[in-house]
Amino acid sequence: MNTLEKKMKIEHVDDVITAVALIRPGAAGSGMKDIYIKRRAGLEKVDHVHPALASALDSTYGVIVYQEQVMQIASEIAGLSLAKADLMRRAMGKKDKDLMAQLKKEFLGLQT
Repeated sequence: MNTLEKKMKIEHVDDVITAVALIRPGAAGSGMKDIYIKRRAGLEKVDHVHPALASALDSTYGVIVYQEQVMQIASEIAGLSLAKADLMRRAMGKKDKDLMAQLKKEFLGLQT
């Protein structure tokens, strides 16, 4: 955590909150921590895969840091209800492959 805080050059309380989220297994294990640091420092361009992701990800330099961002993306991009988006978030957290496969179909609009 100390190394991350130094790399991030913490300036605000919000930065500490982001740092805590970045050291959690999901973000840390996916390499998002390093991408966030590079983008925050201006060493890497923020490039959203889709323009609709900007509203959910601009504050975190295009990186999904918070679970709430997963829900917002599922709701705004895929049109899932917030209840379904929360179910998706929980399935991802618990690595429930069967539920994630079912929700993937809904996310992609292949099933209602």
